[in-house]
Amino acid sequence: MNHKERTTKMRRLLLTWYQKAKRDLPWRKTQDPYAIVLSEVMLQQTQVDRVIPKWEAWLQLFPTWASLAHAKTADVLKAWSGLGYNRRALMLQKLAATVEEWGSFPQDEESMRTLPGIGPYTAGAVAAFAFRIKGSAPVDTNIDRVLRRVFGYHKKDAKAVAALAKEVVPTNVASWNHALMDLGASKCTARRPQCETCPLQTICASYPCKGDDIVKVKQKKFEGSDRMYRGRLLKALHKNVILRRNNIAKEIGLSDNLHIQRIIDGLQKDGFISIDAQGNVRIAEMKE
Repeated sequence: MNHKERTTKMRRLLLTWYQKAKRDLPWRKTQDPYAIVLSEVMLQQTQVDRVIPKWEAWLQLFPTWASLAHAKTADVLKAWSGLGYNRRALMLQKLAATVEEWGSFPQDEESMRTLPGIGPYTAGAVAAFAFRIKGSAPVDTNIDRVLRRVFGYHKKDAKAVAALAKEVVPTNVASWNHALMDLGASKCTARRPQCETCPLQTICASYPCKGDDIVKVKQKKFEGSDRMYRGRLLKALHKNVILRRNNIAKEIGLSDNLHIQRIIDGLQKDGFISIDAQGNVRIAEMKE
């Protein structure tokens, strides 16, 4: 089967499967770029079932770029609590302030990528799902895996896969990219792919596939990590608003003073907290 034939058949088979198997996700029912950016940022390193209630609650609290830009940083971090990687929340607020300054969210990917926290994937996702721009082809881990396997790209080559994604995307960019994501999440998984029930088995260059051939870097252990203690300190600040230095050890369950100071220094450097002259700690407000 040549490349053109595989592309044509893949489009037909995948979109037919998607109409019956697509996931019912709330951010797929809107074309608001703010709501879509929010979903994409929340979904980074966080499972879908955890994101759905957080995404819905966030939009109740901060329904627009402007409301997020002008919110208290403490309230933003409190709303984010439970999702982890709190830098994402600060980035979103900084992004909101920039969008408000610009007057609107841009529609071309090149301009999007000049905004805080917007990389190639997020720009492509917003172009595809909010603005439905022809040729938009965001490549996340699921899309990368599906395209590599179907077309026989057995080495990790981000540029080659990105070019392939743009080449094969049809005119209905939103449904196509959602379909690729759903297939990667349900059938064409990294481990134990369900090839026998995959709609693309007849045209897949890797069929049958035993699993991903790309070794992934293992995530660092969370228990006992700085990330765990940082999260505990921020959670304590959501509850207490302000903490005295000598109360922090009890609040986060850490007795090593040098380790505590490292946690405090890191959070202050990253803009999460501020420290007054008495050494009291509180959530820092975003600088104008």
